Amino acid sequence: MILSGIWYQFRHIAPYWASGLVIGSIISVFLSNKITKKMTHFTGTFRLAPLCLAALLGIISPLCLFGTIPVIAALGKKGLTADNNNNNNNNNNQAGIPQYLLAAFMISSILLNPNILILTFVLGAEIALIRLFLSFLGGILAGILVYLFFRNKSLFSFERFASQQDCHAAQGCHAKHGLAKKSFFSDLFKAFRITTPYLLFGLTLTALFDRYIPPHWISEMFGARRGLGVLFATTLSIPLYACGGGTIPLINAWLRVGMGTGDAMAFMLAGPAVKITNLSAVKMIFTAKHFFIYLAFCLGFAILSGWIINGLMQFR
Repeated sequence: MILSGIWYQFRHIAPYWASGLVIGSIISVFLSNKITKKMTHFTGTFRLAPLCLAALLGIISPLCLFGTIPVIAALGKKGLTADNNNNNNNNNNQAGIPQYLLAAFMISSILLNPNILILTFVLGAEIALIRLFLSFLGGILAGILVYLFFRNKSLFSFERFASQQDCHAAQGCHAKHGLAKKSFFSDLFKAFRITTPYLLFGLTLTALFDRYIPPHWISEMFGARRGLGVLFATTLSIPLYACGGGTIPLINAWLRVGMGTGDAMAFMLAGPAVKITNLSAVKMIFTAKHFFIYLAFCLGFAILSGWIINGLMQFR
């Protein structure tokens, strides 16, 4: 019974999973350097167009967060250096890479990547597109708030990163060492090896849910209490969101038995922001105070987005 449930779910999700792996590897091998170099072109004061582009680049960036953080640190120190050369001006938005653009890039990169976006289409095109929009909006909102409240002071702390390593991350020096010429197939195999255990875990968890959890429990938890359902989903994302792809089958099962679209969004927005591996990476560039600001923003954005989406769905 359990094995048949796993196989049934796998047949449904496999085409999306495989497509996500292929497209993610194509971007990783052939476009990742261009995405990184594009960020170095952003300078000057607040502008909406670069902010939107930074959020978009974060979404299409194939780097995991442990790859994204060194890039952010490198670009951020570039901006700080440029500012210090401008008569020791401490405003990080006058030259180099402004902090608000780094924040937009980081948040949207955390919330979504091409592989997970494609996999989200398992839940339906509507949910996938809503997730894409909210991930983009989250990056933009983060950038605006950073510009408003950290315009004349530092948000990030880059002391843990050596300048030479930062140069490699920011200027694409890794290309000179041959990493840009990595094999498409080796990258694809690496993505397959990393995601497969999480996918199998998610499929197994879903099969166990279908077998042993009465559907009316989930309906009561989410469907009957729309306001609390978002809070439940956000809370559940903390222990359950180990990998975005692994949670898709579980969310799909919950949606079938009464989970609201807003509840699902809250789960998918909060999960990647607070999962342990991502938190350990983010902590490297934040002080304790700013780390809690990051948590408050991500969880608050997930909960508010869930409530708004559930409210809009009631008018359909």
